Amino acid sequence: MVKKASDLTLKDMFDLKSKDGDFLRDHRMIISSAEAWGALSRDLILALGIERAKRFLLRYGWNCGVHEARIFKDMFQWEDDMEWILAGSKMHNISGRVFSTPARLNIQVKTGVFDVEGYWYNSYEAAQYLKHFSPHHEPVCYFLVGYAGGYCTESLGKRVIFKEVECAAKGDPQCRYVGKTLELWGDDIADDLVDYEQEDIGDELDRAYKRIEKQGEILKRATIFSQKLTRVVLQGKGLDTIARTLGESLNCGVIIENQNYESIAEFGEMAGYSLYGLMENKELLSSHQVKSINRMLQEHSTTELDITEPFPLPHKRLTIPIVIRNQTYGFISLIKKEGEIGEPEPAFLERAANVCAFQMLNEWTVIETEQRMKGELLDELLTHPDENSYATKKLSYLGYNLSQPHYIFIVQMADSSVKWEAEHALTTKRDEIVNLLMKDAARADEKILMSSRLDRVHALIPESLVKKQFKHIKKFGEDLLRRIGTIAQPAEVLIGISDCCEDAAKLNGGFKEAMKAIEIAKIKGKGSQVVLSTELGHLAILLDARRPDELERYASKLLGHLYDYDSQYSTEFLKTLYYYLNNECNLYKTARVMNVSVSGMRYRMGRIKELSSIDLGHSTTRFEIQMALEIYLVLGKVQF
Repeated sequence: MVKKASDLTLKDMFDLKSKDGDFLRDHRMIISSAEAWGALSRDLILALGIERAKRFLLRYGWNCGVHEARIFKDMFQWEDDMEWILAGSKMHNISGRVFSTPARLNIQVKTGVFDVEGYWYNSYEAAQYLKHFSPHHEPVCYFLVGYAGGYCTESLGKRVIFKEVECAAKGDPQCRYVGKTLELWGDDIADDLVDYEQEDIGDELDRAYKRIEKQGEILKRATIFSQKLTRVVLQGKGLDTIARTLGESLNCGVIIENQNYESIAEFGEMAGYSLYGLMENKELLSSHQVKSINRMLQEHSTTELDITEPFPLPHKRLTIPIVIRNQTYGFISLIKKEGEIGEPEPAFLERAANVCAFQMLNEWTVIETEQRMKGELLDELLTHPDENSYATKKLSYLGYNLSQPHYIFIVQMADSSVKWEAEHALTTKRDEIVNLLMKDAARADEKILMSSRLDRVHALIPESLVKKQFKHIKKFGEDLLRRIGTIAQPAEVLIGISDCCEDAAKLNGGFKEAMKAIEIAKIKGKGSQVVLSTELGHLAILLDARRPDELERYASKLLGHLYDYDSQYSTEFLKTLYYYLNNECNLYKTARVMNVSVSGMRYRMGRIKELSSIDLGHSTTRFEIQMALEIYLVLGKVQF
């Protein structure tokens, strides 16, 4: 009877009346549970490792597939060879291994073409693997892959290799396979063919024993290395000693970098081996290398790179991030100019990265404690003038000369579009601003005192630092704003700067001036900006007694009608009034300054009187109007 694969059932194959156990017609077979096979697979993986267990299971599946293809060829009268081939997929289904569904089927038996793709649902191998192990990073249905390849190779007459490209045991929704002949696979299958090579179990176990001995030796070396690193930490030595210890233990170069790829410790001649060169020239790397680097950054994992031309210094490197509180704060790399990265290197590097993280955290704690103490002393100077003699004395012990002139800078981060609910993000930006100021001072061989709030930094900056950069204080502040702005994005940055304080006794007054400048900057609302207290003029005195919003209301009461009229009709009545008062109410001088005719000036002054009812004949009125104009200027409502 002619048979189709789709009609095949267990009843067609088995003779349950046999007394000899030859259920599969004339061939003996046994029935075993999925759990039993899962236990066997588990034991193989634990004894040999997953890579070598994979080879045994693949070859076992391959032989099962070849054997069953031979049996089925003669067992049934197939409609054609295509049905014989499809019977292998059907056998997957009815044997309980997996439910196989093709998605693409291009099989031409006569010409030897084989190119298929499909899905395996409810794989027993994937289910059993997850029962004993956590999800793997690669597919694990080794028997199913081997069986499919062996069966199709036997029935087609040409070697066919299957690959599992998705697997439920690695987190995919289902298992997905691709099967092709060797010609269609080309070079893409070369690395997989080694898994099908026959190996003797005795030889394999012998190699496994040697690997265990080797791992024991590596563990012994790692223990000695860990003890050395522990002594480094206990003796209070820094990253340079960690780099040297690692480099000497592995006979290779070591470079430790911060998160900006700047070298902070090295062992060996490491000039030109920074990660910066690779990160800035990713287009010169292969796609695999770029993916490897991205995975390292995202998953905080180790990556191995073989750097060749066009980079000027060919080498092999092993790099791992230094992670603190789940944030990357640097990188440590092993550099081999010759030779290969060995088996112990990743474990040693990971241990060194952990010690570097601990060392960094310890150093930061010391620095933060010192900075907090200095910040508290600075706050006493700025806010408690009656106690500044104590703070001044303490700071003098730390090398700060407060008898020289200083400016007080207040850096305020503010953005109404950003809710600073993530305190960590805000404090990180603030700390970066502090580090930027500290680096500026170190480069100029100067000392800066700083204290901070959640969104604000107070800095006591020596006048000598400003002079070393040959800048006016306004230009100094604007350059600082530009650099800080890139750190604080998307927040706006306001910088208030005091007048120069000649000695410590004047710092409290300078702090108030800088705070007034910040207050005015907030009212102006023109984004990031620098405001000098000297720009406030005599209004600084008024700001002690009045709030800026009250001053604005005061000015608008006198000049509001003119301001609205100028805004609506693009006239210059406020500007005319400003220059008229500044030129001592001299009509002719004002006309020359504004480049208008005298008759035009008379017209403007007449309209000003009509619109505002201002009588400039009284000295008191002139003073009030001039002060109102100054308020508008300081608050940024007008610009003359």
